[in-house]
Amino acid sequence: MLFWTHAFYTDRPSRQAVQRCLASLCQIGDPDILTPLVAAVRQEAQKPGIAPDSAFVLVEWSSLFMQNFAGTPLWDKFGKDVVLAAADGLDKCLQPTAKSTIGSSALVITRRGLRKLASADQKAVDVAVQILAAKGAQPAAKNAPLLGAIAGVCSRKPEVKPVVESLKSHYFAFYTREIVGSRTPVPAHIADALEDFFSAFVSLEDLDKEVFPALEKGLLRAPEVVLNDLVTPLVRSLPQFDLSQALSGRFVKPLLSNIKSSNAIIRSGAVRAFKEIASTCQDSALLEKVADEVLGPLKSGKLASADHRVLHSEMLVALPTSAGIAAKVAAGLPATVGKEANEQALSAETLALNASTAALLRDAEAPKPLLDAYAKGLADKKIPNRRIWILRTGELLQTFAQDTKADLPKGFLAFSEAVVPPLLTTFNEVVANPVAAAQSGLVTGALVVSGLGSLLSRLESATLQSLLKKASVQKNSLAVDPKPSFLLNQRIYSKFSEDDLKWFCRALSAVSAALGSGTEAVRIAWAQAYIYLVCSSATSPAVRRQALDTLAGLCAQSTSAESLSVAAVVINGMWHWIEATESADKESVAALAKSGNANLHLVLKSICLSPKEYADRAGSSVDKAQLEAQMCSLVVLAKPQLVPRASWIDLCLRVELDPGELAKKHEDALIQEIVERTGFGQKVVRP
Repeated sequence: MLFWTHAFYTDRPSRQAVQRCLASLCQIGDPDILTPLVAAVRQEAQKPGIAPDSAFVLVEWSSLFMQNFAGTPLWDKFGKDVVLAAADGLDKCLQPTAKSTIGSSALVITRRGLRKLASADQKAVDVAVQILAAKGAQPAAKNAPLLGAIAGVCSRKPEVKPVVESLKSHYFAFYTREIVGSRTPVPAHIADALEDFFSAFVSLEDLDKEVFPALEKGLLRAPEVVLNDLVTPLVRSLPQFDLSQALSGRFVKPLLSNIKSSNAIIRSGAVRAFKEIASTCQDSALLEKVADEVLGPLKSGKLASADHRVLHSEMLVALPTSAGIAAKVAAGLPATVGKEANEQALSAETLALNASTAALLRDAEAPKPLLDAYAKGLADKKIPNRRIWILRTGELLQTFAQDTKADLPKGFLAFSEAVVPPLLTTFNEVVANPVAAAQSGLVTGALVVSGLGSLLSRLESATLQSLLKKASVQKNSLAVDPKPSFLLNQRIYSKFSEDDLKWFCRALSAVSAALGSGTEAVRIAWAQAYIYLVCSSATSPAVRRQALDTLAGLCAQSTSAESLSVAAVVINGMWHWIEATESADKESVAALAKSGNANLHLVLKSICLSPKEYADRAGSSVDKAQLEAQMCSLVVLAKPQLVPRASWIDLCLRVELDPGELAKKHEDALIQEIVERTGFGQKVVRP
C-alpha cells in the first residue's frame, strides 16, 4: 500500500508520515517484509518515464534506507539495490525538466543518508563507489551525481576521506569512460556532477596523467561533446590549479584546429573552452607561447574567413594580459587591423588591440605603428568603421578616467595627442549637422568626446588644450537655441543604440557641472534627457543601472548645495515629464520613451539617498536643511497617483527623516507646495 501510492505523496506531512512507517519497518528488520519493498523501489526508480516528484519520493526512501541499514546486516543484503535506486532517483530529480528546488532538495536528502552511511560503515562507501563506477552493459553516466555526492560528503569527514582517496582510479575510469567517452551530448547536471571530487581529491599530476589525455582524444573523436559540455564544468571545479602548462602543451593546438570546423557549435565551444582554461592561467612565459599560436595566423593573413578572425581575436582578449603579450599584440595586430574590411572582425580585432594597448600605456609608451593605427582608424572615411574605432578609443581612454593628473602614465599623453585631434574633428562634424550625424552613426564620436571632458581637461598639452577650447565641448553639448544639440535633442537620442546610450549617460554626467550657469531651458532639457535614459523602454537593464548609479553620484559627489541643485533640476524635469504624459504630447520626450510614468520611481530613489549612501559617495554628511527642503518639494510628486510605486513617506524614511516631524517643522512650505501643484491655475486635460 505504501509503495503503490507513493506517487500521491506530494505534500511534506504525508511524505513524513510514510517515512515514519518505513522507519518502523526498517527497525523491525524483517527481510521478508523489506525484500519486496526494496526491490519495488529499485525497479520503479529505473523506469525512465516517472515524474520528478515521484523520483523525489524514491530518493527520500533510499536515503531513509541508508540511514537505517547502515552498519547492520541489512546493508549487506540490500545495499546494492539501495545505492542504484538512489542514483537513478537523484538523476531524475536533477534533469533539466525538473524544478530546481526538487534537485537541490534531493541532493540535501541524499547527502544526509550518505553521511550516516559513511559514519557507520566505511567499507560500505568503498562498495558503493565500486558499484556505481563499474563498467556495465549499458552506459552508466547517470550514476555521476551520486558519485559526486559521495565524494563531497567524504571530503568533509576526515576519517572517511582516505577511502575516496584510495578509489580515485575508479572515479577516473568512470569519468573518462562514461562522460568524456560519451558519443552523445552530456546533460549539464552530469557534466558537472563530479565537481566535489575534482576540487577535493585531484592533483595537477592526476589531471595530467588521467584526465587531460582523455580530453585530447575526445577533441579528436567527438569535439562537439567535449567542447560544449565538459571542459567548462571541469575547469570551474579546479580553481586552485594553474593550467598554463596544459593550455600551452596540450590544448591550444587542438582548440585552434577546432576553430576551423564548419560546425558553428564546435567553433563557439572551442572559444568558450579556451576562455575558461585561460582564466586559470598565471605563467606569463607559457602564455606568451599560447599568444604566438593564436596571433600567428591572424597577423600573417592566413585566415580568409572573417568568422575565424573574430574567434582568434576573442581568444587573444581572453588571455591574461602581461607586458610580453601586450607587446606581441601591439606589434603584430595593427597591420592586420588596418586592412580589415569586415565590420564584425574589425570590432573583435580592435577589442584585442585595446586590451594590449591599455597594458602598454600603464608601463611604457605605445609604439608609433600602434598610434598610427588608432589615428588612421579615427579618420576612416567609412563611417561604420570609424564608429568602431571611436568606441574602442573611448573605452581605452575611459580606463584612465579615474586617474588624477599626477597618476596619468607618461605614455598616455602621447596616445592622447595621437587620438584626440581626430576625435575633435568628428565632434565638430557632429555639432555642424547633428541630425545627419545621428543617421550615419557618427554622433557616437561627439558623445565620447563629451563624456571624456573631465579627463581631456587634465591633459598637460598646450596643443590639445587649444583644440579643446576651440571646440567648446560643454557649450556645444548643452545648446538648445536656435536648435537643440546632439545631446539634448530627443529626436536624436531616442534612436541611440546600447553603446551610444552608455556614452550618452557619461556625457550627461560630464556636462552636469555646467548646469548652474545654464538657462532654465537647458536644465529642463538635460533633466528630460536623463529621465529618458532611465525610463525608456529601449534602455537595457545594464544601462539603466549605470544611469541610476551615476545620477546618485551626481547628487552626492558635489557640495551639498550643488547636489540638491541637481536633484532640484531632476524634480523639475519630472514635473514636465508628467505634464507631457498627461497632455498626450506626441512630440515630447515622455512619448518617445514609450513607458509613461512607470519607471519614474527609480529616479526618485536615486535622488533620495540614505545618509550612509550619501556619505559613501560624497565623503561627508548631507546638509540636513537642504535635504528637508528637497523632501518638502516631493510631497505632491511622490504620490502613486502621479508616480506609480512611489511613496513620500517611504522616501522620507529612506533618507532617515521622520515625516511627522518634517510636517510639523515645515508646515508652511509643505502647504505652499501642495497649493502650487494643485491650484486652479493648473492645466487640465479633459477627455
